[in-house]
Amino acid sequence: MPQVLKEEVRRRILAAALEAFAAHGYASATITAIAERAGIGAASLYRYYPSKAELFAAVVPAELAARFEALLEGRVEALAHLADPVAPRRGNVGAEELLDFWIEARLAVVILLDRAAGTAYARYGERFVELLTSATIAQIEGATPGIEISAPARFVLERIFEGTRRTLAAILEAHADEPALRQAIAAFWSYQLPGLAGFSRWVRETQA
Repeated sequence: MPQVLKEEVRRRILAAALEAFAAHGYASATITAIAERAGIGAASLYRYYPSKAELFAAVVPAELAARFEALLEGRVEALAHLADPVAPRRGNVGAEELLDFWIEARLAVVILLDRAAGTAYARYGERFVELLTSATIAQIEGATPGIEISAPARFVLERIFEGTRRTLAAILEAHADEPALRQAIAAFWSYQLPGLAGFSRWVRETQA
């Protein structure tokens, strides 16, 4: 008789996998631990998802990763303008939509930003840093003719955005409650944006 797969069990498996991959990363999370968290045996889990890779693909589907990148690409230019004290104000372009996505897909975003080693998204966090760095440099150099960001300044900016990546992942992982998450993100930006504005001023004063 064919095995009857139950949707409620599938939901438990996906929830357990999402938590495990976010907490431990894809490489370290085990099928045995995920099955235990879901309240079933490993053999039962394999009837739903024959491999860890297939389970990961169900938890972090390609469409979700693509949507995150599209939202991020629409937001990084606005962030670069907000961080540049001489740039014209463009408002909070895309901020709420991106934040809503982070809330909706909280643990999947944690995985993409910081726990995807061993998957097709292993460079996702690196890509996040590259997007923010490139947008900020383009804004500074485009707004002030004659400025070219030096290698040491670029190195520092990359380290700043590496910290952004890790901090956002930590905030998202730690705050399941939506109001608390929104407050934590707002608190972080209140620190981050003035710091980036200071970096932009320093570049103009020393590298013009």
